[in-house]
Amino acid sequence: MSSAPFEVKLTDGSVLTGEFDTLGSPDKVRANILLVHGLGSSCHDPSVVRQARFLASNGYKVFRLNHRNVGSGKGKAQGFYHGDRGVDLKEALVQLQKKESNKAWILIGHSMSGNMALKIAGSKEHSETLKELGCIGVAAISPVVDIKSSSKNMHKPMFGLFNRVFMKKISSYLRRLENLDEALRNAANRSIKLADFDENFLAPALGLANADEFYNRASSRDFLNLIELPTEVFLSKDDPIAPGTYQLLAECNNPNIILHTSRFGGHLGFVHFDLRKLLPDFPIDRQLHQACEKMLARKLR
Repeated sequence: MSSAPFEVKLTDGSVLTGEFDTLGSPDKVRANILLVHGLGSSCHDPSVVRQARFLASNGYKVFRLNHRNVGSGKGKAQGFYHGDRGVDLKEALVQLQKKESNKAWILIGHSMSGNMALKIAGSKEHSETLKELGCIGVAAISPVVDIKSSSKNMHKPMFGLFNRVFMKKISSYLRRLENLDEALRNAANRSIKLADFDENFLAPALGLANADEFYNRASSRDFLNLIELPTEVFLSKDDPIAPGTYQLLAECNNPNIILHTSRFGGHLGFVHFDLRKLLPDFPIDRQLHQACEKMLARKLR
């Protein structure tokens, strides 16, 4: 397996970083994949790396992208990343496609990035660009398609652990940001719940009236029926982080979206324990591979 760093420059001058994984010679690469991590993670997240290398071992070149100021991209981008940064994914794809113009592309997003991928796939302005770039499909893993229901769900006592984990990751990320307005930084530090953070920090930082305005602007729920690209979504019915996703997708009548659900799995879980080998097994890796194979086969018809 070969891994190497890469950078892409966005139109506002920001630079996003990441790493790509390949196995074998370049002429044997069947398609490229842009794989994007979720909130509080990075391109080095163990699940992201595992999925990338599994896909690379099956003939794909996988670009693991960091969001703004994450990982090796610290200090190289303006502002910070949030749920409405889907355009960053499109711009990254534009730059990467210039270097890899001879291959088809598949966009895969985890959690919040899954929401971003679905939104730009359903937005006429962005989806046309994706098609022109050779994007043949989109996959979303545990996408948070209704950000408001996700944020509000964190207020429930039973989800206190998830809230603490997310807030800890957000606080750590903000501490690394330079040139952040001190009033906003203090507002973030005062926020205990995720919904408080959205109201006290995120909305003012983006020049919005309140958190609800951000939720409405960033969520992909209203774009699901507009998606024309082949799209596969993987989620569990017991996902506490994306409680509204299953119902919204189950009611979606878009034939371009294939929904894969499991009864259990939580948020980005999808792990089984193989009693024969006494090792954990990750079926999501094989399912993602199958989804990519279907998208590629459809293109080759």
